[in-house]
Amino acid sequence: MTTLFSLLLLVVFLSAGFAVAKLRVLRFGRVAERVFSLALYLLLFSMGLRLGQSRDVLANLPLVGALAVTSTVCCCAATVILHFLLTPAYRRLGRAPAARRQTPSFSVSRRVALLLLDLRKPGLLLALVVAGSLVGFALPVISALRDGTIATWFLYFLLFIIGMQMASSETSVATLIRDPLFLLVPAVSIVGTLVGSLGALAFDGMTPGKALALGAGFGWYSLSGVLISNLGDPLLGTASFLANLFRETLSFLFVPVLSISGRCESGVGLAGATSMDVTLPVIEDTWGPTVVPLSVMHGVALSFLVPFLVPLFMSF
Repeated sequence: MTTLFSLLLLVVFLSAGFAVAKLRVLRFGRVAERVFSLALYLLLFSMGLRLGQSRDVLANLPLVGALAVTSTVCCCAATVILHFLLTPAYRRLGRAPAARRQTPSFSVSRRVALLLLDLRKPGLLLALVVAGSLVGFALPVISALRDGTIATWFLYFLLFIIGMQMASSETSVATLIRDPLFLLVPAVSIVGTLVGSLGALAFDGMTPGKALALGAGFGWYSLSGVLISNLGDPLLGTASFLANLFRETLSFLFVPVLSISGRCESGVGLAGATSMDVTLPVIEDTWGPTVVPLSVMHGVALSFLVPFLVPLFMSF
């Protein structure tokens, strides 16, 4: 299956979900949310199955881990630095939420407890991939598992539900268009991430397209890794899953630290696509409720681009 055809199918399923929600044929409610979670769990388990069937990938896990860490550090560092450099532009465009000056609402022990709670879901998803890998390794080689056929159909179904979720979102596109800051901050995060992702070129055999695809998940680990694996590179897909998982984890740890800058943009940018959901609580706790609209729109913009940019860069 060619990359172009794969991208077309991704768009078709995403658009179909968007259309049925807009036409009120189906709605994204509690039932759809539970189905989404189940599909996500099955998708990541099937990704693990494919990883376990790929003996060559398992043999290179140390390399995969080093690649994931390098990509994460470079992407996050470049994003934060670029946001810092553009601080004068942010000030001219308008007053964005500044860091809270009052005493932190939580003690250190309370923050550690909240961090551990926040990391439960990433831990569960990582455990599913590991469990799938063990099962896949124990099974004889099965073509439908090794070539990703099963994972592909789970992915298409997941994208259909994501399309429904996008259509049901209450986020106003008009707000995004009216406020230049809401356009600039995601754009800077995208550029910073992609520039930083080129740091992965230090690894032998890494091409610019693959390095960019590795970073273009913007923290959405549950989708980007599967996309890359289904496009024919399970080793890079595993690295992408880990790299974007690391980005989310780093966001929980360093968003509060970035409050010393007095500006919210670097923290929101560091969170990437997760700024609209998973890391939103820690962003709000650091800068207050006035940062929520910017954080949500930032996450929406980056999340929307992931299914398109990852296959696009993989085609290079």
